[in-house]
Amino acid sequence: MMASNGIYVLTAPGAPPSVPSVPRALTVAQPATAPPASFFDTTSSTVAGFASVCGLLVAVGSAARRGIGHRRQSSRVQLRGASRAPFKEPVNFRAKPGDKYTYRCPQDFNTPEFGHWPPEAPDRVVKYGQVHFKGNPTGETEFYAKKAGKKQMDKDRLTGNSNDSRGALLLDCDGTIVETERDGHRVAFNQAFKKLGYDCEWEVGLYGELLTTGGGKERMTRYFTDYNPEAWPHEEPAAKDNPKIMELHELKTKLFMEIVRSGQLPLREGIEDLITDAFANGWKVGVCSTSNEQAVRAVVETLLPEFAPEIPIFAGDIVSKKKPDPEIYNLAAKEMGVAPMTCVVIEDASIGCSAAKAAGMQVIVTKSIYTEDEDFEGADEIVSSAAEIDFEEDVVAMLPTLQMS
Repeated sequence: MMASNGIYVLTAPGAPPSVPSVPRALTVAQPATAPPASFFDTTSSTVAGFASVCGLLVAVGSAARRGIGHRRQSSRVQLRGASRAPFKEPVNFRAKPGDKYTYRCPQDFNTPEFGHWPPEAPDRVVKYGQVHFKGNPTGETEFYAKKAGKKQMDKDRLTGNSNDSRGALLLDCDGTIVETERDGHRVAFNQAFKKLGYDCEWEVGLYGELLTTGGGKERMTRYFTDYNPEAWPHEEPAAKDNPKIMELHELKTKLFMEIVRSGQLPLREGIEDLITDAFANGWKVGVCSTSNEQAVRAVVETLLPEFAPEIPIFAGDIVSKKKPDPEIYNLAAKEMGVAPMTCVVIEDASIGCSAAKAAGMQVIVTKSIYTEDEDFEGADEIVSSAAEIDFEEDVVAMLPTLQMS
């Protein structure tokens, strides 16, 4: 049959007519058209555009926070007042002498502001250009006086003419800081004996004899062994490591601390002034005792509360041998970082004097109630109380000095 375009097409009988294919060369080019976009394609494009805008906004905000777009903040430290100085560079601006710290200097290590000396003191910290924990202002005159004194002190150390010697002041506790033996320890011992059912009581004179033995547990061991064995009701012999002796001593310590904290035992005359002068002159101060550490700490914290945090305590069973062995004083010198020859010891008993001299230290004896008639052989000075001691003339003068040949 013939199609509409004039081309004859052969078809099988009974087959449906079909449109004949046009040769590729005769096909007229038709303009290409894209299929219509779907809903999901449109949504994806919108989301991508929105994300791009958000990213741009975030970038702009970050740049603004970093200072981009305007003058970047200087890394220099802004001082209070009308002065401005860069960090890690010399600062010439200073507060007026005697003024409070109106201005802050970020790196005054070698030339500190008025009111703080020395520069390396622990209460002055420079961190990230800021000064923390400033000292109290003292004024221009005292500032330059201290500065000149430091230069002279450094010069004296080199020439051996130093008068600013610094050492350690070590004090015994019982009988030295406070009269605890007769009206403190003795009373506590008797109370402990009574509460635990021991048929004994220490009189004033007897306790004076027992004091020649250092340590409370050792003292009770000596009493129940040599003085009154019948008062010891246990099969095992009395010894310092016996559980019954330790029980007695623990109770006695508790009772003694109650007596101390009640305020019944005042400081001995001159002790507080002596410790004050020691700290004022840059000395270290410590307490060395054969008594229980808790009992000694109770005495120091109750009677010397303003000095207690600065006073280390060496007492009790911290050493294996008690006075007159020098172990307690050797330990104190080692822990405090001082040479024994630069230590001055205040003692009230002969066994303490012997211990300190054996450690190579200077000793000043302040006689107490029980040690009035003891022999203080080797003591450098003997007085009735600490009130007779002048810190400069008696304590500082005992330290050895370097003599240049």
